[in-house]
Amino acid sequence: NRESMHRAGKGLEREFGTAILLKGGHLPGPDAVDLLFADGQVTEFSSPFVRGVSTHGTGCTYSAAITAGLACRLSLEEAIRRAKKFVTQSIRNHFHWGNLHALNHSI
Repeated sequence: NRESMHRAGKGLEREFGTAILLKGGHLPGPDAVDLLFADGQVTEFSSPFVRGVSTHGTGCTYSAAITAGLACRLSLEEAIRRAKKFVTQSIRNHFHWGNLHALNHSI
């Protein structure tokens, strides 16, 4: 739950002295909410949860998109914001083959 995410995120940031991003895509509710803990602040990134689609691989896609944003000299927050939007669109516009789903990375 979100309360546990807040506790864990604050603790990890304090313990390791670095920014921590916790994904909340498996929490109940209408939105997929991720929390960034950086410099003692918490920033929330939210997008509508897309149901009925396999989300296998989204964490890897998300981290790669964040890294690409950082390589383009975006701030951490902006890199996460854009990556979240990219992943959400990739899920929403997924490929469907029979019972299988795959992210659409061509967005």
